[in-house]
Amino acid sequence: MFDALVEILEQGQLSVRQRANALRALSELSLKRGALLERSTVLDRLAKILVVGDEQELREVAARVLVHQFLMQEYHADLRQLLSAEELKSLLERAEALGLSDEVRAHVWHSFNRDTARRRFHIRRVHDADGRILEDIRRAAFEPVFASFRSLLGDEIYELAQAKQDAGQADLLRGLVAPDSGWDVFVAVVELGVVGFVAVKVDPETLIGEIGLNAVHPAHAGHGVGTALYEYALGHMKRAGARVATVSTGGDASHAAARRAYEKAGFHAAIPSVWLCRLL
Repeated sequence: MFDALVEILEQGQLSVRQRANALRALSELSLKRGALLERSTVLDRLAKILVVGDEQELREVAARVLVHQFLMQEYHADLRQLLSAEELKSLLERAEALGLSDEVRAHVWHSFNRDTARRRFHIRRVHDADGRILEDIRRAAFEPVFASFRSLLGDEIYELAQAKQDAGQADLLRGLVAPDSGWDVFVAVVELGVVGFVAVKVDPETLIGEIGLNAVHPAHAGHGVGTALYEYALGHMKRAGARVATVSTGGDASHAAARRAYEKAGFHAAIPSVWLCRLL
């Protein structure tokens, strides 16, 4: 069914109305559970229709459908976030420049602004001036984690086996944001203030994407900031050609919230690991 509708959409001899109906049907099919490849195909076609060609009626249908796809992924955790708010805004602006009716323009922008206002934050690439606030976020977020490590290991083993690594995390963060680090770092901004960050890397040879050091300030925990950062990181990996995404986290109680956030972002395949220590 999906392939047949794609073929209908590509047949230029069909009317705009027929292709518009095929586009709507494709969109609904792609939202079925597990249809990740189909949804990616639909999003690509929607984007092209919005910014290429002079068929305004089809472009207006594409704008409505694309906003619908965006809203669905925002409200349903099992839908991978393949389209960021920044990408959608850019596409809508380009479509508007090519021509949208007043009715469609009002509809799509109302829907977009309503949803982004609900989230009240946006994601951007890290700036040089963000260094101090990123360190403040890292320290605040990982303080209870390091305290958990000390409690689990005991003071003596912690000082011998773990303290140096924990203390070196600040240097690790500075290295990640360095221009030649090989990592891309993105930050979440609420009311002009940075509240979280995530480091991402894609190996061009293995096509493996990795989420590295990341944190959300505890004052903003539980508001979806971490999930949005992970989903943005996954979209970045996909655009860079990655075929699989990886992330590592702790199995102790202090990492429970992180594990839930990773699982919400779709990380379900796992290899459990246990790190054991003893004094000699």
